[in-house]
Amino acid sequence: MIGDFGDRNARNRDIKVADYAPEKWKEFSFAREAFATKAIEQAGGKVESHKVLILVDLNGMYLRLHEWLTEAGMPVRGGLILSRFAFFQIYDAFERIRKSVIDLSDGEFADFDDVTENIRTTDGEGIWVDSKKTYLKFSPQFDLFYAPAPHKDIEWKLRKEARSGGINLQRLVKMAENGVIEVFGKERDYKAYDDFIAKLRANPEYSRSEQGFFCYNIGPKGLRYFGEKEVDTRIVMRAMDVLYNYEADVICVVSSDQDFLPLSDKSSEFGVMFYQADLAKFGSYNNVGRKIKELGAKFLAGRIDPSWPLKVICEAASSEEHNSSALYEIDEDELRSLCEMHNGMNEYKIAPNFGSDGNVSGLVLSKPAK
Repeated sequence: MIGDFGDRNARNRDIKVADYAPEKWKEFSFAREAFATKAIEQAGGKVESHKVLILVDLNGMYLRLHEWLTEAGMPVRGGLILSRFAFFQIYDAFERIRKSVIDLSDGEFADFDDVTENIRTTDGEGIWVDSKKTYLKFSPQFDLFYAPAPHKDIEWKLRKEARSGGINLQRLVKMAENGVIEVFGKERDYKAYDDFIAKLRANPEYSRSEQGFFCYNIGPKGLRYFGEKEVDTRIVMRAMDVLYNYEADVICVVSSDQDFLPLSDKSSEFGVMFYQADLAKFGSYNNVGRKIKELGAKFLAGRIDPSWPLKVICEAASSEEHNSSALYEIDEDELRSLCEMHNGMNEYKIAPNFGSDGNVSGLVLSKPAK
């Protein structure tokens, strides 16, 4: 289950019908997994755990998602919606890795989840197991690497410089008050960054975080230098620990930086598969580093799935009729923006349906005439 979303927790997260309680679903899931394992082993197949560890450099992902959502008209009120799209990107990378591992195995491996899904959907006709295959039971986990949001410290230092009365410095102070810093003429909005990180940690696949720091120098004209320090080094150190301690079967680094590519050869020495995902460059594939692309099937390009805006809406919805409760809350402006985002990416259009009390009672689905 998804954990605590703090200020965005739903008012009533209790599901009234016992059969739909999270503990009950977990019990059903464990029962299916146990049955699938027994069925595979009795058929002569094997079941092996396969751990996928994703090491995420957050800064680039956050800035690109913030830019994209803002351009789409989304009001950025904290880090919740930013974090949901970031999580969908990370989990999508896991799903693509899962498929890639199976595809690259030349028929040696199969996906354990396919068997559990067959058990869930079978109508009594039984399930089919290949006795010659090893079924991989994938386990996703992600670690976060970042430097805490720098705008408050930068604001304080800008204020000191602004005592000279410089109009530009006073402008930069006002921006920093609102969480925005100007880096070499380009604005970076870090106001929601810390909350974005906190909300990402609410996912059960989250494992741990490591922090670097922002290094910067401020002079009479504002920022003269700005850079993230220690983050890349910590990712490499974590990856090496994973290799030497045999903590994972697959490592994936999420970063636009080509400096991580030597990890590919090192991972091969340990029998660990290595992937790199440039999730921040969705919509701009041509800007991805050439060396990263040369990973071929082990390079994952960033992308946004057209279903994700509606997925956020569904996670924030509750229904007594279907015995489901919201995972978190979104406001009306966020809902409208998500509907517009969905409509811009999909043939079928959605719009909020307001009840007589003024509250949203559901969605209206339509398909425009051609």
